[in-house]
Amino acid sequence: MRRVQKLVPVVLGGLLILAGCAGAPESGKSVTPPATTTPSPSRPPGAPPPAPRPQANEPPPAIDEGMSSFELQERLNQLGYKVGAVDGVLGPRTVEALKKYQSDNNLPPTGALDVPTIKKLRTAKY
Repeated sequence: MRRVQKLVPVVLGGLLILAGCAGAPESGKSVTPPATTTPSPSRPPGAPPPAPRPQANEPPPAIDEGMSSFELQERLNQLGYKVGAVDGVLGPRTVEALKKYQSDNNLPPTGALDVPTIKKLRTAKY
């Protein structure tokens, strides 16, 4: 036990010396602080403000100015065009269901969520 008591101050002292020397410059050399730069403005003067970032519990951004992928999947499921789970992913089942809906409603069956398709989806009775 006495050996340990004698070694502790020696080891701690050595660590303190090493820690003090680690950041010191070599003799004869000077340390130059990093150059400071003037921050550039986040946007040019007169530019519109950036779009707000969605919060944690908000739905994802709207697709094609008006309908989120969640809303699209929910509507297609309600209208009988089964896309499976409403997960917000525009996978192959969702795209195929959208094409079928468009074809059945005299819209070009592109699988793209355009304004005419959104209007039809929102006004369709189920």
